[in-house]
Amino acid sequence: MKINYDLKFKEELTKIKNTRPRLLLHVCCGPCSGNVIRELSDIFEITIYYSNSNIYPNAEYHRRYQELLSFIKQFNQDYHQNITVIEQPYLPKEYLNKLSRYKDEPEGGKRCYLCYQKRMNDAFQYSCEHNFDYWTTVLSVSPHKNSQWINEIGASFAQNKTKFLFSDFKKNNGYLKSVRFADSYHLYRQSYCGCVYSYQDMLKRKKDVEDDGTNL
Repeated sequence: MKINYDLKFKEELTKIKNTRPRLLLHVCCGPCSGNVIRELSDIFEITIYYSNSNIYPNAEYHRRYQELLSFIKQFNQDYHQNITVIEQPYLPKEYLNKLSRYKDEPEGGKRCYLCYQKRMNDAFQYSCEHNFDYWTTVLSVSPHKNSQWINEIGASFAQNKTKFLFSDFKKNNGYLKSVRFADSYHLYRQSYCGCVYSYQDMLKRKKDVEDDGTNL
């Protein structure tokens, strides 16, 4: 049975009230994170955690990271915040080794589960080591991401040193809001999720479209 993680999120916020706890927020890119950050920044003291060694190629990784930094700098000015960004070392070869056994899985399968799990584990470890009250990820804002899996992974980690903030950020038109908010900041929006396999799928889709156009 599916769990309503948006309801759990709202219930947790009622417990927090005006305490403004420290939150480590794993983000995958500026467009997905922008509206989530906007909605959480008055409730939590946010630190952004950028752990995305899944992203291929190197140039794409750095483009997304620089776009995020530029966005956060402008956001801090616009919303009078002091959000900082922590970057996890970029280790694509090591990351790919963990995913390659599922290279033939379709998007949204076991490979994606491992990808969520690896990045969330990094965030959990950092949150524990640096005494954050809460940690979570913006991954659930995407309609292409399995929010049940994401929250189940979060629940699998110990909750005593740092607490996972259950959420489903795509709810309440969350994805649409993220698109509009990203557009208002003119953020670069990527055309594939991130890993080499999703990159190859994107190239194939483009080729199929071009071929269809040729055959008209």
